Amino acid sequence: MKNFTLTLYFLFALVVSAVAQNTPSNPALEKASSDITRLMVESMSLNENEYIKLKNLNSERLVKAAEAEKMYSDDAEMREVRLREIEDDFEEKLFKMLNSRQVTAYAEFKTKPEANFLSLVQSASAAPKK
Repeated sequence: MKNFTLTLYFLFALVVSAVAQNTPSNPALEKASSDITRLMVESMSLNENEYIKLKNLNSERLVKAAEAEKMYSDDAEMREVRLREIEDDFEEKLFKMLNSRQVTAYAEFKTKPEANFLSLVQSASAAPKK
């Protein structure tokens, strides 16, 4: 049983490593994701486990948004629709992991200028990729 557990752990680590290497790296998106996650954690009083989940959600959201920015660069209306869909999907997933106090804190956080999703996407998309 001990060997099975150890083997399973190493297999999981190998898969995670392979996925991480195949993920497209954009330092601007990574920084934006870290920055917004840190602000949200402070605002909503999240624990470390919640931080990790939120960081993943924010990374996913920003990658999708950057793709939408690029894909619909000539169609502002369609870009806005897609960004709204991405934001709605993000909030749906976020609300599943938050308690009612944290949801209230998130609603308050969204009113702050640094929480503006569209400005985050635009600044991260405009930054040069390395």
